[in-house]
Amino acid sequence: MIYIVGIGPGDKEYLTDKAKKVVDSCDIIVGSRRALNLFDIENNKKIELSKNLLNELKDIIKIKDKNIAILSTGDPCFSGLLKTLLKLGVDKKDIEVVSGISSIQVAAAKLKISWEDFTIVTLHGKSENIKKLINLLKNKENVIFLPNNLKEDAKILINSGLNDDLEIYVLENLTYPNEKIRKMKLKDIAKNNFSYLTVCVYVRE
Repeated sequence: MIYIVGIGPGDKEYLTDKAKKVVDSCDIIVGSRRALNLFDIENNKKIELSKNLLNELKDIIKIKDKNIAILSTGDPCFSGLLKTLLKLGVDKKDIEVVSGISSIQVAAAKLKISWEDFTIVTLHGKSENIKKLINLLKNKENVIFLPNNLKEDAKILINSGLNDDLEIYVLENLTYPNEKIRKMKLKDIAKNNFSYLTVCVYVRE
């Protein structure tokens, strides 16, 4: 069985008991170094993923007669590893998903907003979604989005005709010691570099 385990936004406090139990019970634990470091795992059980993630996962899913936990940042069902494994041909009956707390949920909690009132868009590997984001912002609709490269994304938004004084909440490294939450104008966002672990929120005035 392959378990896709949501490990939350980063801090150990956001790990669920279910995630811990599943990881403890599995023969092989797969994930980034950051993800693996959240657990006390014997070295002979670990497989650390690199930037060559797809090829590595192709080999891992061929392993037979082992229970495998694949660690997915946040929740596996949103901008997570569930879709990746299904695209690689893993049958749904061979997968169990362990839900995690997503950065979207944490961002909403930090800003004290009901995320049911927001459209959620991910740009992670989804460059085509930038058009959807542009339309939402032009129509001044509440939106939460996961940027791909926030600095470059901001430049695209400005070049699309959006007012460069438009203000967006930028939430970086949520739950980590270097967490930052700022309300910034697009023109300032376009001049700065940001962590890949960033959530952005536009709240209609």
